[in-house]
Parts: sequence; structure tokens; C-alpha cells
Amino acid sequence: MNCPKCKSSNHKKNGKVGGRQRYKCHDCGYNYTVEIKSTASSTSVKRQALQLYLEGLGFRSIGRVLGVSHVSVYKWIKKFGQELEDLKSENQIDIVE
Repeated sequence: MNCPKCKSSNHKKNGKVGGRQRYKCHDCGYNYTVEIKSTASSTSVKRQALQLYLEGLGFRSIGRVLGVSHVSVYKWIKKFGQELEDLKSENQIDIVE
């Protein structure tokens, strides 16, 4: 396990946050954890939320169906839209007939 900031393997344990072990890098002083939260939703749930949104369901109803917060659904959809906007802006169209 290496520091995500400077990639150094020189670290020490530095307490626990939310039940997860925390580490501190000796070289850059960055605090980090390496475990993924168990409450993180899988990509299949996020994909399903996007499909339901494209079918016309609202954020709250998608949240009820999938058993997640409507705020999480909103953030997933917003992030997907921003990724699409980035792809769209890379291919500028100069001439239109």
C-alpha cells in the first residue's frame, strides 16, 4: 500500500475514522485510508439509476426503487452528464451544412 499523493511506501498507522484504519505518510504528511466504504454503491446500481432516469422516473422515485438516497441518484446523474459534456466539447464542429 502506497501513499496516494506521493506514492511512497513509508507510512504509519494514524488512528481510525469511521471504523476504518487511517495512515499517515512520513514523506509528505498526507493522511489516507485504503479500505473502500462498505456502503458504496456498485456500478450496476448506478447504471440502473441512469436507465431509470432516462425512462422518465424522478430522483426520489429512483431512490425508493433502488433503496438509496435521492441525493446520491442526483449526484450520479449529474456526474454522468458532466462526463458526456466533456466528450462533447472535445469534438468541436467547425462547418455545418
